[in-house]
Amino acid sequence: MSCVFLVSATALSSGGALTILRQFIAHAALTDKKYIIFSPVGVALDTHANITYIEVDTTSWLKRIWWDSIGLRRYIKQHNIECELCISLQNTSVNVDCQQLIYLHQPLPFTTIKYVFNKETVKYFLYKWFYKFFIILFITKATRFVVQTQWMKAALVQSGVAENNISVFTPDIKLPDEYLPNSTEQVQRPAAEQIHFFYPASSLFYKNHVLILDALALLKTRQLKKKPIFAVTLTVGDYPVFDEKVQQLGLSDNVSYLGVMPYEQVIEYYISADAVLFPSYIETFGLPLAEAGVLGKKIICADLPYSRDVLTGYQGASFLDYQDATKWADEMASVMRLKTVLKFTPLSFSQCATWKGFFDFI
Repeated sequence: MSCVFLVSATALSSGGALTILRQFIAHAALTDKKYIIFSPVGVALDTHANITYIEVDTTSWLKRIWWDSIGLRRYIKQHNIECELCISLQNTSVNVDCQQLIYLHQPLPFTTIKYVFNKETVKYFLYKWFYKFFIILFITKATRFVVQTQWMKAALVQSGVAENNISVFTPDIKLPDEYLPNSTEQVQRPAAEQIHFFYPASSLFYKNHVLILDALALLKTRQLKKKPIFAVTLTVGDYPVFDEKVQQLGLSDNVSYLGVMPYEQVIEYYISADAVLFPSYIETFGLPLAEAGVLGKKIICADLPYSRDVLTGYQGASFLDYQDATKWADEMASVMRLKTVLKFTPLSFSQCATWKGFFDFI
């Protein structure tokens, strides 16, 4: 077989990981290289003349370890593939003889934030303490890494990877033109009885939804004229700990369960919200921060290296301690008291290296 680029992406089946795979495919299709992408079973991906998909089941830890250690190497040998470059889009190194490039987007092994060990977090302790072993297992001095933020680059350097082997490329932040703000002029807020705070995030514990519930409980004790509504992209049952706390604190009227929505609808919620919240304390990039910033929205977020990286220079962000519900309540109250809709100069990523730069790089 002629020389190709191999891409290991067997675990990128949902969420932000699948977004990475789809963005990679969209840009790979524009190149003159041939790609064999080892993809998740049952995930529909766009077809292109220069891309071949091979579905691989790595839904268990053992299957994933076997694939990275033995399976991919065996496939290359059986099909007599001359591999110019092997790209792992799923964090871990793979056992191949050719040049390797690892797209690293899993922050858990590198975070210094401590959290309580319990049945909810046990899986993430495994990620933190064992996953890093598989990230570096098959790397060499020539292995290159791509990360999404400067803080991840610094974390890799601290882990022993040579700085000149690490490049930073941000994900694509492209919203349809019709959604982009055409003015930052402040306008009067409609005389609504409710103020909407939007948080697009999954039910992972470190997304920190419960902090906002504590802040809402504090707001209920204050003499505010309007009702805060916390809009989440969850359905009842996705996150039992969250559901129980909503009931315990008597916040059923303050929480709006939106469920998983089409991307266009998410954008509409960004636009209609009075502010976007992002209290997550473990992130590589935090795509909602970038999207909300591009839309010129007020953002209240955790004060951590990832958010400072993404929102560099943006005037519409408030950075708060991710553990201090009182500070979050204070900032939300300040939004509720405003008589105008907050609009800010949109965040620009025009100077950032993105996927186009990534493909020029490889």
